[in-house]
Amino acid sequence: MKAVAALLWPRGRSVVNRWQRASGAERTTYIVFASLFAVFWAGIFLLFGWLVNAFYGVEIFGPLLARKLLEILLLGLFALLCFSNVVTALSTFYLSDDLDLLLSLPLRRETFHTARQIDTTVQSSWMMVVFGLPVFVAYGYAYGAGLSYYLLLAIVAPALVVLAASIGIGLASVLVNIFPARRLREGLALAGILAMGFVLVFLRLLRPERLVNADNFQSVAAYVADMQTPVPVLLPPRWASDVLTAALGGRPLPWMELGLLLTGAVACSGLARWLTAWLYDTGRARAQEARSARLAKAGWLDTVLALYTRPLPPALRAVVVKDIKTFVRDPSQWTQVLLVGSIILITLASIAALPLDAFKGPYVGLSRNGLAFLVLGLVGFVMAAVAARFQFTAVSAEGRSFWFIRTAPIQARTYLWAKTWPFLPAVVLVGEILAVVSTVILGAGPFLTGLAVWTAFWLGLGISGIAVGMGAVFADFKLDNVARAAQGPAGVMFMVVALCLVGVVLGLEVAPVWLVLQSWLQERSLLPWELVVIALCLVSVGLVCGVSMVVSVRIGAARLWARELPNS
Repeated sequence: MKAVAALLWPRGRSVVNRWQRASGAERTTYIVFASLFAVFWAGIFLLFGWLVNAFYGVEIFGPLLARKLLEILLLGLFALLCFSNVVTALSTFYLSDDLDLLLSLPLRRETFHTARQIDTTVQSSWMMVVFGLPVFVAYGYAYGAGLSYYLLLAIVAPALVVLAASIGIGLASVLVNIFPARRLREGLALAGILAMGFVLVFLRLLRPERLVNADNFQSVAAYVADMQTPVPVLLPPRWASDVLTAALGGRPLPWMELGLLLTGAVACSGLARWLTAWLYDTGRARAQEARSARLAKAGWLDTVLALYTRPLPPALRAVVVKDIKTFVRDPSQWTQVLLVGSIILITLASIAALPLDAFKGPYVGLSRNGLAFLVLGLVGFVMAAVAARFQFTAVSAEGRSFWFIRTAPIQARTYLWAKTWPFLPAVVLVGEILAVVSTVILGAGPFLTGLAVWTAFWLGLGISGIAVGMGAVFADFKLDNVARAAQGPAGVMFMVVALCLVGVVLGLEVAPVWLVLQSWLQERSLLPWELVVIALCLVSVGLVCGVSMVVSVRIGAARLWARELPNS
């Protein structure tokens, strides 16, 4: 264990050094973003506390609804942890820059594996802390659970994290050895995309919206029976759900399920260690082989890029062309377009599955338009997620070659505007597709459709500017896998800030939507003062998003160009 601690010590020390060497402004920034993170965490807690209380307050079906919600959340969180661990294990075990040094040291393979497994688990467990912990605490608060529930939670949550990490490490080792060396990255990226798509489709096929409508079942008995049907018995989320629900309800502890969780975590860790030891040398050798870049050398791509970048100044044009060619050369980057497409389809399918038939009577149009307005918040979340993956990581993707750009005759703002341009149309396009199609599916009126188009456009600009600006402030040029930049604490901070912008924009649009819906309800035309208020609010949306974009890029440029050259 001393050797394992010695291998992990540099990573922990780097975090301490980053805080100790930070300037006063940098520390203030960290404190502000930590406060925003705490607010975001509290928001999740309050939201799920209210939701669980609402479910639990329903007579007869309340506890069943709360249990089913917990099962679905555990299943989704566990699947996301497994996916995250596959990506992280590929980086820490096979592609990390420090592997050449570590593998040349007189280390036992068991020591190396244990240190890397702990590193992988810690890097991937932030989702459990950020998204899972406030939900579980909200359940305990809503049920009035005692100390035993929180003690069991402290056992169940780490066991789930270790299980997911072991599965991810084992799967990464197998995938490295299955796919040909020249197509290694394509295979791993595509496997991750397909896994995420499968999880999303599986969760969608569960049709959770049925659980709030007993009319979809032939009888109360059928409804109760379907509600009591748990997830498959051999899945760890099922075991965790049984343990936690028993503690919440004050029932006897299911020792078998708890034992399966604990022994399963130990057994899976041992299996992953054995599997990785068996396959590691071959996988490591294959990971070092280069791949061809046929697409990046295609003549038609040069023609398209020349047309796309023609309006830009020469300095911006060079950076944009370089970034797009780098993007198409890296399969781990361009294959994630498939994931974006699957997210769009799943989002639209979920919106189409909403129980719109429940809106009846004279207020059906009002209800549909109000729902369409609320869906814009979901559209903003998806746009922020896309920007986090492609734009927040744009500066960090330069790696150590950034210092060549730093010494080039280019201004900081010019460089960041060039980083904003390649994926800005993609973020806006994703928002426009989701906004327009969702309003059409919900049967909203022309005003809400136009408002959706306006909102998606300006949110695309604002979110893109914040993503590139914060990505420059928290740029990490030592990452061996750029996807980790979006998965770390800085990526979570960006999501919090982006969602705050979405909340501000929707808040500015409440008055126009309310005035228009009121005029429809009263069957009258808009008054002159109402038109002025609507125009002012819509212009304010553009100003807020535009200012957010410009200010974020300027702050990011100043902070990025102020960085000192590394010592080594």
